[in-house]
Amino acid sequence: MKTHYYLACISIRLILKIFWRYKRIGAEHVPKSGGVIIASNHVAYVDPPFLGAVTPRELFYLAKAELFSNALFGWLLDKCNTIPIARGAFDRRAIRRAVELLKEGKALLLFPEGTRSRSGRFLEPKLGVGKIALEAGVPVVPAYIHNSGALLSSLLGRKRVIIEFGRPIGTRLLESLPRDREGYKSIGQEIMKRVGMLKEKIEMQRF
Repeated sequence: MKTHYYLACISIRLILKIFWRYKRIGAEHVPKSGGVIIASNHVAYVDPPFLGAVTPRELFYLAKAELFSNALFGWLLDKCNTIPIARGAFDRRAIRRAVELLKEGKALLLFPEGTRSRSGRFLEPKLGVGKIALEAGVPVVPAYIHNSGALLSSLLGRKRVIIEFGRPIGTRLLESLPRDREGYKSIGQEIMKRVGMLKEKIEMQRF
């Protein structure tokens, strides 16, 4: 793990612990080695660094290309393993790079919805996550991040930020699906179904 990435993770975890008493559940479901996709819901700008800080693997990310327009911020994103991806288009170059990283044994964070859900309700998953999963043929670990969309109210109300990882979607299921639009759509829906199950589980518990 890169030194600056490691230090950033420690700093973010400390902030999460002090201000939001964060709780991580199911970290054992993340494979210790080999290519893996972490697929999470997305409601806030802080989701990528929060998930990166608590995942027990160094992560790679996809982020909209516009974020790289600022030289300093773009440099920071590049140093934090981030790949630019064009929004509103099927960015084959970015998808190809993501698949390459997974085949090299890296861990990649993806948001199947493609963008933040301002309402908190799940959006229809994009086809890109399905294509990456099927092309790479690696396990997909569903994840759910809770209360990241209301950090101020969570701070004042002492609500906790909860991040839970679920059991991986294995490669056997991926291999059974066709590598076409229907296959991409099917795996995306399965991922969001499992993220939804984590959401229901967290909301039923008191932390």
